[in-house]
Amino acid sequence: MSVLSLSSNSPLPYVQQQLIRYGDSIFLIFGVSGCCLNILLLSRRQFQTSSCCTYFQALSVIALIHITIALGLYLYTLDNVDPLGIAVICKLRFYIVQSTAMMYRWCLTIACFDRYALSSADVRLRKFANVKIARRVVVAIILIWLVLTLHIPIFYNTINHICIIYNNIFASLYHSAFLTLTGCIIPISCMAICTLLIHRNLTLKRQRRQQNAPKAKENEKLQSRRDQQVLIMLLVQMIFYSITIIPLMTMYFYNAITIYLSKTLARIIIERFALFIAEMINFLFPVCSFYLYTMASHMFRVELKAMLYSFFKLQWLKKSISIRPIDYEMKVKPKPTAQAIEFNSNKLERITEVSQERKNLSPDIIQ
Repeated sequence: MSVLSLSSNSPLPYVQQQLIRYGDSIFLIFGVSGCCLNILLLSRRQFQTSSCCTYFQALSVIALIHITIALGLYLYTLDNVDPLGIAVICKLRFYIVQSTAMMYRWCLTIACFDRYALSSADVRLRKFANVKIARRVVVAIILIWLVLTLHIPIFYNTINHICIIYNNIFASLYHSAFLTLTGCIIPISCMAICTLLIHRNLTLKRQRRQQNAPKAKENEKLQSRRDQQVLIMLLVQMIFYSITIIPLMTMYFYNAITIYLSKTLARIIIERFALFIAEMINFLFPVCSFYLYTMASHMFRVELKAMLYSFFKLQWLKKSISIRPIDYEMKVKPKPTAQAIEFNSNKLERITEVSQERKNLSPDIIQ
């Protein structure tokens, strides 16, 4: 956001402003709606028994907080004074954004390990894939990253209304190395290793099923499709995450090693615009997480259709049912007319006569 305050003949500040106005607005709309749908979908009974879905649900909640604060503040600065010029807001904003980013990244990483544990033949390792354990791990992830990112409010400060790590090569290198290792290299490596291990475990399971039940071809095909679906979801998430995180980590590292170089105003504008583009690319993962899940998983699509169908059916029923006041006069029976009274009297007399005649008849005739 600091680029916008620079006065220059370069068109990049104007381009950045328009990208914030329209690009970030689209990101915020699709990101918030996608995360909310993800939370609602994963709250359904069908997903409550899956420990992996517990991580996905936590990821969606954290990503919702992340994009709301980060993109919301960007949009606020378009027509208002940039609050990052205030030291407290500067420190708090970067602390919340970076800590929540680490939280959802590691929720995805642990979800991959959870799937590996579930596919393992080791009984003790499979016990890790449990909903109760998953909830405890999510709480641990949140607490760990709230502590490990405490250096951010210490290093960041406002210089000439710009929120940066200023004139501290050690702090800049440490911060860049920390984010690159814990936010890019280690998570991607863990996800890649888990994917390979899952593929190996599923292959071994398939071989055992073929040996134990050679005639169960239909069940084998069904299980194979489910296994492939799990692998596809893992690969899609891992590849998309890697693509969106690498540009930002590259810019962090570049800024750290060039912190003491003398730079012209044009170079500063270009570097900060490149950092802004890298941040926009990085926002694609939390924004598109829901759409990735529904695209990669047939089960997600089926449950989404069922949830939307139930919602619209409920809304239709609410509109179709109208509550009308009950007229008191409708409940009061109308008074019988003289003709009706005479008809009922004649009918009663006839019934009495028939009954009397039957009493007078002998038992033989009645039989």
